[in-house]
This record gives sequence, C-alpha cells and structure tokens, in this order.
Amino acid sequence: MIEQHKIDEWLETGYTVFPDAVPPELLARLRDLFEQEMSHPEDDEGMGVNTLEGKDYVSALANLCRKGNLSCLELLGSPFILELAESICGPDFFLLQEFAVIKILGDNLEVLWHLDVPNQRTGRCFTMGIYLDDADPGDGALRMVPGSHKSDRDICELRNEPSVEVPVKAGGILIHDMMLAHSSGLMTKNPIRRVLYFEFMSAQQALRENLYDREQLSNRMRLIQLAITHYRQLHPDEPFYNWSNPFQIEPDSGKALPESLRELYQVKTFGKPSAYCFEHMHPTAPAKKTI
Repeated sequence: MIEQHKIDEWLETGYTVFPDAVPPELLARLRDLFEQEMSHPEDDEGMGVNTLEGKDYVSALANLCRKGNLSCLELLGSPFILELAESICGPDFFLLQEFAVIKILGDNLEVLWHLDVPNQRTGRCFTMGIYLDDADPGDGALRMVPGSHKSDRDICELRNEPSVEVPVKAGGILIHDMMLAHSSGLMTKNPIRRVLYFEFMSAQQALRENLYDREQLSNRMRLIQLAITHYRQLHPDEPFYNWSNPFQIEPDSGKALPESLRELYQVKTFGKPSAYCFEHMHPTAPAKKTI
C-alpha cells in the first residue's frame, strides 16, 4: 500500500524517496544484469558510451526489460512498482520507456539541467529512479529545484533557482515529476553509480498529446502484463498486483516469454523529448557515441 503522504509530497515538491524499496536478492540480480550488459558493448544496440582521453565509459543502457536474467522485467512486475504507478497516473498507466544512466569514476560525466518533458503536458507523469548503488551527498547525487514542476518557465531560468541535493542509498527509489528541473554533477568518490529508470504515463494522456497510437499503447501495456505474469511465476506465494486496466489490450498469445518480448520490442516507441539547458556547458565535457 502506497502511503498517501508520499504522493502528497510528490505533488507538492515534485519528488519523493522510498528507501530500501528493492529486496536485496533482486538488487543483486539487477547488478548482475548490468555487469553482463556493460561487459559486451559490441553486442548492445543503443548503449551510450562516453569517450574521454581515449577511454570508453559506458554511460547508458536501453530496453533492459528484455535482456539477460530478466531481473528488470521482474522488478517491473512487482506490486510496489505498479501500485505506485497507478497511484500517480491512474489504472490506464503504461511504461513509457526504461533505460539506465551510469556514472563511473573518472568519466567526467555531468548531467545538465533539464526537464524530462517540456512544460506543456496534460496529465500526471513521472520518472522512477531505482538505485543499484549509493548516490552520496557531494558525489554527483541528483539535484532538484523543488516545486519547479508547477512552473512554465524555461529550464535555463529554472536552473538558477535554489536547488536541493537528493542522496539515495542502493535499493532506494527516487521518483520525480517529469517536469521537475533536475541535474547531477561529477562523481568523484564512489567507483560507480547505476540507476535504472522507469517512466510512467497514462494512456489517455498519451492519446491526448498524440504521443503514441493505440497499437503502441497496447504493446507497452502487454509488456506490463508479461511482467506481472513473470513476477507471479517467480514468487507464487507472495501477493501480486491485480491490474484493473480500462484500456483494451490484445490477449496473451501464449508464446514463450523470450519470443513475446522479442515481438514487443520490434514495435518502435519513443519517449517525449527532454528540454536541456546548454548554457555554461563544461569545456571538457566528454564526447558521446552510441554503439
């Protein structure tokens, strides 16, 4: 059960933290998944890589629910994650996209001030950061401008407002409104910081804003159905999420899970474009490439 005061805090400030939200066993499997994916960059389409002084640093991973040990899919199907998504977006929620941002000591990687979506939006949508490693104070933790999700000002104006740093320990979850101004500085102490991101939105919002058509929405919702089934198979004696989704979804085809996931990810989907402030960029920012 999601505590209402946490939702109220998210509504007011634009963010809130849920400590120790990921069970240790699942957290270990997620770390194994990241190790596997990061160790084979030549095999991973869409991987982000920063190059600094001739050395490559993996900085991003995409489409993680279909990969490796399927721990990301298991996490997506867990009751806490889905109850939180419904509490904010309503029962017709869907996963807009899943990806990871990775900082490695020495990569000189800063995340510029930005909004995950531009100021115009017609419903509640949020980004969920699942922390696989500690984000300590003064070591590249996320910075937020509280209440900025209620503003219609440009991100380069918002970046000058008073901000707060939000440290999160491994296993914690930080959620923020997709219109909240945020950034993160250089990491200088911890060896690595891996954060898995889920972005959630309602189907009605996506249709109003012509972001996805009904086929794409059905496809993304089928992913959640597969995640729920996968979680129930792995945890038959635990409570599960019962989805009362008003949006019509194609029935399960009965195919094996790997084949179903392969079909789902053949349908191309895209998140809303983010709005970045490129003023005062660091002159030694690393070059970026995608493998």
